[in-house]
Amino acid sequence: MTDAEDRTVREFLVPDLGEGLLDATVVAWLVAPGDTVAVNQPLCVLETAKAEVEIPSPYAGTVVERRGEPGQTLPVGTPLILVDTGAPTATGRAPDPVAGPDPVEVAGAVPGTAVDAQGADRTGADSGPVLVGYGTGAGVGAGADTGRRAVRRRPAPRRTPSAAPTDTGRPRAKPPVRHLARTLGVDLAALGAGSGPEGTITRADVHAAAASLTAGAAGDGGSASGTRSIPVRGIRARTAAHMARARREIPDAHCSLTVDFSRLLALRDRLRARDAGSAATPFALLLRLLTLTLREHPRLNATYVQDGPEVRTYDAVHLGIGTATPRGLVVPVVRDAQDLSTVRLAREVARLADGARAGALTPRELTGSTFTVSNFGALGLDEGVPVVNHPEAAILGVGSIRPRPHVVDGDRLVVRPTAKLTCAFDHRVCDGAEAAAFLTALGALVEDPDTLLLSL
Repeated sequence: MTDAEDRTVREFLVPDLGEGLLDATVVAWLVAPGDTVAVNQPLCVLETAKAEVEIPSPYAGTVVERRGEPGQTLPVGTPLILVDTGAPTATGRAPDPVAGPDPVEVAGAVPGTAVDAQGADRTGADSGPVLVGYGTGAGVGAGADTGRRAVRRRPAPRRTPSAAPTDTGRPRAKPPVRHLARTLGVDLAALGAGSGPEGTITRADVHAAAASLTAGAAGDGGSASGTRSIPVRGIRARTAAHMARARREIPDAHCSLTVDFSRLLALRDRLRARDAGSAATPFALLLRLLTLTLREHPRLNATYVQDGPEVRTYDAVHLGIGTATPRGLVVPVVRDAQDLSTVRLAREVARLADGARAGALTPRELTGSTFTVSNFGALGLDEGVPVVNHPEAAILGVGSIRPRPHVVDGDRLVVRPTAKLTCAFDHRVCDGAEAAAFLTALGALVEDPDTLLLSL
């Protein structure tokens, strides 16, 4: 690289996308060396332990070099891409950047902390919220967008969709669809135009192609003894590490209770009779009862702190909802669930679940839970023992609600819609009697939800 180039090429580092993440995996590049990029134009898609995020460019210029291939994991603070801004950085003056859409704030960022263009943290009273790949105020660097206000003063051109533009030769597909294709071993380039708008390849297209590959392999008489290596990266790798840590550090125990859901379902039916579009599902009603029960049993809404040691309980109930997605298991968080009505709680759970499956949630929406619920009944399972979500003190597993033989009044056998609730808990935080009291109290509310009025 010449001295002149040295003065104009800016190095953009892998940003901390929030919550102290240590690395990120390159999912896809949206630009190539030699491309001209505008400020805020998406450069690539990075996958963290929490979500897939489009990374916008803080510079206007020409792409010189990309670092990291799709599937490669890069530590935060290492070079991601080099952009020639066409102006010497020593002048301290940025050329007028090409107008683009507003940068997106990272939810959950700590006010007063900024990540500048070189990836270094800066703190101070004049610093604004953290922006992905941006600094705040002065010192961002030549060719970089210096703030949201500067961008808003200029008209923003229509942004190119995340599906690949036709002039690049890349198939049109959104980042989650590309990830699904890699997971299933489907070559998007071989599919041609997809069934979506303007030939965009959809999830259905990828699943259909994967089914064809499977059928073809069977027709070729593939050996049942063959092996296949599946790389464990991104969220699946982090989930594996998280589960291993939970099993290693938490001495967990569990208890279960079979609960009659007849009255809860009857309550659901009454609510639907008043409002056909009611969001009050049996799961949402159960979560509402759960938040009340946790307020009365705070040691289940807690964590064990090694330094001390001590048990730290929380007034707020931040409910983590285990959600299966094409990327693996994620846990979106309903914050301050204790303050939400049943309808608001149901809508928030639905919104977060949809966002999790689409890979569209922010790091803040996927962190900070104090108690987690695993609804494996939605997968058709009657029971199971969930793993405590480290560093929480407990997790509730909910089995399927099905008509089953059930004994009532001591000796009368009837058929009732029942489900098994299982609580796995950290034995350092609470003992079996406390966990049993919590589960029994929750079961009593489910079997007689009218007693909820006593808590109002």
